Amino acid sequence: MKYKLSEKILFDSVTFDPVNKTFEILDGSIGVYRYEDIKRFAILNENARYRGKQAPFIALLPGSGLPAGIFSYPYMYVGIKVVLKDETILGIYVSKEKTMLNTDQYLHDRKIANEIGQIFQSILNDQATLKDPSC
Repeated sequence: MKYKLSEKILFDSVTFDPVNKTFEILDGSIGVYRYEDIKRFAILNENARYRGKQAPFIALLPGSGLPAGIFSYPYMYVGIKVVLKDETILGIYVSKEKTMLNTDQYLHDRKIANEIGQIFQSILNDQATLKDPSC
C-alpha cells in the first residue's frame, strides 16, 4: 500500500504526523519522536520471552526456520527497531500477541511491519534529499 507523507498515517502501534514531522509509538517505546532524529530502522523478530525485560529487539530470532529440535518453533513478536541519531534504540511492536514463524498471524504482522518500514524509508529518503537537493 502506498502512503502519502502529507497525510496523518495511523497504525495500531505507531502514528505518523507529517505536519509536526513526528511519529508516536503506541506499543513499545511509548512516546513522540521527531522524523529528523531517525538514523536507521530494521524490521525484526524478538524472542517473546524477552519482551519488556530488556531493551527492545536485542534478543532476535531469524525470519527463517531454525535447525530441527525443541527450539525450532519459538514464540516471537514482530516489530521495528528504530535507532535515533543519538544512538537511542526504540522498539515498535507490531504483533499484539506472541506468534510463531510463518503462521497467518506472523505473515499479517510482517506485512504491517513492512508497510510501516516503507514509511520510515520514505522519511529517510526525504531527509537525504533535503541535505543534498541534487539527489
